[in-house]
Amino acid sequence: MSDVRIEGIDKLSKRLKRLEDKLGRKEAVRILKKGAPPIKREMKKLAPKKSGRLHKSIATRRGKKNRALGESVLIGPRGGKKGAPYAHIVELGSRSGKYTSRRGKFSVFVPGGGRIRVKSINRRGVKGIGFIDRAYQAKRNEAEQKIFNHINDLVQK
Repeated sequence: MSDVRIEGIDKLSKRLKRLEDKLGRKEAVRILKKGAPPIKREMKKLAPKKSGRLHKSIATRRGKKNRALGESVLIGPRGGKKGAPYAHIVELGSRSGKYTSRRGKFSVFVPGGGRIRVKSINRRGVKGIGFIDRAYQAKRNEAEQKIFNHINDLVQK
């Protein structure tokens, strides 16, 4: 059998412990955000620019705290009034078919400025573009490398 000996483990272990003490959760989020720009740029490039609202709503933000998963950073369109609340339909698409109201009726807008109420409507489906997933798959390695380099720089100190 061969004898394998790794030198410097004690030194590395001390550095990692010191790094853990020095860095908190905020620092972990900051490190993760270092990998976000390449994915965000690609996502903006692939997003449809029909009105520009979806393109402008793409942002990087901290994910919700989850002790099991640790810290996370989200990259994607914001929802709400200032964002693009329809982004999931552009990404994933929608199904077509006949929709029947269980309670009340649907309001259907009529050309010429009117509105009628009907019990059921037929919708055409929309095919999803998948720009978020394509951006992530294209730039995942670059983002991981940036995060790795930043952590490596911190460990070297």
